Amino acid sequence: MRRRTGQTFFLAEPYDARTAACVSTAWLILINKPMYPIYVSALLGADAGTRSLATLALAPFYAATPFLAQRSACGARIALPLIGLADTLYATKLMGAETGTELFAVACGLLAITGFSAREAAVARTLSVVVYGVFVVAHGRYGGPLQAWTSQEAATLFTLNFYAAASLAAFIGLRFAAAA
Repeated sequence: MRRRTGQTFFLAEPYDARTAACVSTAWLILINKPMYPIYVSALLGADAGTRSLATLALAPFYAATPFLAQRSACGARIALPLIGLADTLYATKLMGAETGTELFAVACGLLAITGFSAREAAVARTLSVVVYGVFVVAHGRYGGPLQAWTSQEAATLFTLNFYAAASLAAFIGLRFAAAA
């Protein structure tokens, strides 16, 4: 297949600008996901990095986004914030809320808003309510984390996750602004 202007994945037809932004965001997350255990290892030691490997479990779902976009552009734009939300909930249960993994829900909310045109406002509103509602219902109800961290380790992870979530939110803002 040929690569055409505006495409971020090989297709017969190019993506629309919002779907292309969605797909590039999915690729960015997928490419950076394996770096997380490396960062944790560098900050907290190899044992902590090994314990954080389980955060990679949902990575294949991000890879599914470009393939879904081939079949349904809107479906891919709906799926990405939901995949991100599932990943956020999973990581928060795994790592613990005190590590700041819940902050990635902000990026999910941004994807729910920016991924849709004015004609698709009902989809954006519904998705935004779902992301926010799930966040509110889940917050404070995760129970104990599956991985145990000292308070110092959790604080270090919070800082890492704070900057990672802020960076992802900035990327989404910049990428989707270029798509608008």
